Amino acid sequence: MRRRLSIAYAVICTILLTAGCILAFGFAWNAGVAAIVSCIVGLVASFILAPTLHELGHVVFAQIAKMDYVYVKFFCFKISIKKGKKRLSFASPFAPEQTQVLPKTGGDMVKRAALYTLGGLVFGGVFFWVIMAAAIITTCVGKANYLLWGAVPYATYLFFLNLPPLEYASGKTDTLVYKGIKTGADAEKNMLSAMEIQGQLYEGKSFCEIDERFYFDLPQLCEDEPLFAVMLDLRYRYYLEKGEMEKAKDCLNRLASVQEYLLDKEVEKLAAELTYMHAVCGDIEGAEENGKYCKAYLRGDEGAAKRVLAAFSKACGNTEAVELLVAQAREALQTERIAGVRKFEEILLSRII
Repeated sequence: MRRRLSIAYAVICTILLTAGCILAFGFAWNAGVAAIVSCIVGLVASFILAPTLHELGHVVFAQIAKMDYVYVKFFCFKISIKKGKKRLSFASPFAPEQTQVLPKTGGDMVKRAALYTLGGLVFGGVFFWVIMAAAIITTCVGKANYLLWGAVPYATYLFFLNLPPLEYASGKTDTLVYKGIKTGADAEKNMLSAMEIQGQLYEGKSFCEIDERFYFDLPQLCEDEPLFAVMLDLRYRYYLEKGEMEKAKDCLNRLASVQEYLLDKEVEKLAAELTYMHAVCGDIEGAEENGKYCKAYLRGDEGAAKRVLAAFSKACGNTEAVELLVAQAREALQTERIAGVRKFEEILLSRII
């Protein structure tokens, strides 16, 4: 029922967007060529500015909540982390807008996550009301500004599309996430625990040094819920650091059973960890089989990739390669921004030598 409501609402918003564009263009048509050009420019500018400001709102509020952004996609651009540095590059304009953040500290996560979540709505709302008010005022006191009226339909569409607590095919609206945080919904409880773990990792604690209740005292999620895989991965690293290999293997096997819900990059990293697990358990054949699915990742320069190769080399008895790969892994970890992850990887590397 809820999904049908979301679809119906999205369709209505799309129809109203189309009607708004036609109406603005119709008035501009009667006003002349200059007005038509201004209307088109305003519409295009709104397509760029509205999603950009929405994501910028998340970024700004994340900074206020002591979080740092690690990935932002807006319009046809994205900012991502590569070798420890943020880089701007092109992205598909048809891909969903998205901001991913990393808490710099633990504690007070409900308030901080709620603040970050509302950032997009606040900036989107300000953009909508400013454009709408400016368009109405200029029309009432003088001549209609078709640049502003051209920008109104999409600014209105994007703001009201995100305003209700609904879930679309691309994910939940900010309002629904905020509601889940405030009411303690299952998915948001898991999200807050994952963020708390990330915050404490950023502060310098390794996975085992973080209270286990953040890993386990949580409601169960469906396998297709993204947080299901996130928490399994965190539990895997917790068990791995503790040396509880059977439980760590169980987490990996469960992750492998839901890989249809993972992104390609996540599947590749999962295959790498399976390669590592088989290697440390002395199963060279299993390590080689899983290694086939993550060749590109293992050829990269991430510290975790070098750690996997070092474990495999040790299992094969190649001592010289182990020393070289461990040294490369430690060098690569210098660019790892999360102190707790560096500590975790160093612990695993120390077990290989």
